[in-house]
Amino acid sequence: MIQEFHRPESVEEAVAIRKEKGTGACFLAGGFFLNSPESKGVCGCAISLEKVGMAEIGIGKDDVLIGACATLQQVADNRDLPQVLRQAAGFQRARHFRTQITVGGDIASRRADSFTAAALMAMNATVQTAENGDMSVSDYVLNGCDDLIISVTVPRDNHRCCGLSRQTRTERGPVLMNAAVGLSKDGDAAPVVVVSGLGLGLTRLPAVEALLPNADLEALEKAAAEAARPEEHWIGSVEFRKHLCGVAVADCAKACK
Repeated sequence: MIQEFHRPESVEEAVAIRKEKGTGACFLAGGFFLNSPESKGVCGCAISLEKVGMAEIGIGKDDVLIGACATLQQVADNRDLPQVLRQAAGFQRARHFRTQITVGGDIASRRADSFTAAALMAMNATVQTAENGDMSVSDYVLNGCDDLIISVTVPRDNHRCCGLSRQTRTERGPVLMNAAVGLSKDGDAAPVVVVSGLGLGLTRLPAVEALLPNADLEALEKAAAEAARPEEHWIGSVEFRKHLCGVAVADCAKACK
């Protein structure tokens, strides 16, 4: 339960408050994740980013810069952003959710159903943090970093191609399997394969990445199914979801070619 609420007016002030208050303090932007039942009241001290800003989106020749407090709706509506990123934001079906969820919050939450975070990892995006500077979105997510995200830099479409797949039983049902595959068009970055879903947090599959970009789709499907390690879940068996993972990764790789 939130017992303290702070409204800093700068990044420096926000970071200073978090350092003072310790592990019970959380940064609060749209509030979608911290106010959900899944958060289990872990935030005792909320540090609002309302007055800090960081909601702008800048378009450059080779990349785009997205403020951490920009919402998924802003991303979905911006025609200058890479189409795959707009598609990922649109996978959150409810508009009122998209207007709450921020790009920074989506990354920091590390939710298994966070498709924007998976897409950013596959696109080889980087985050700019207040405390430790730049790092890849993959490193931020997989290494448990909790620095304040200031912005996200994403390569334009002319540098990287990315395929996405989302599988659910019903239109608004829980996500069975997310997959995102990113390939460099100019050979300056390694392939990235990201999967997540029920019983499977955001995960990269190095064994599958090593096969790209030249492996045939059947080999990729088999390798991804073998590499996935979902936990037991009543909605679908482990073997069923491993099969879904293989199919999803192969579909994403095909979309990149």
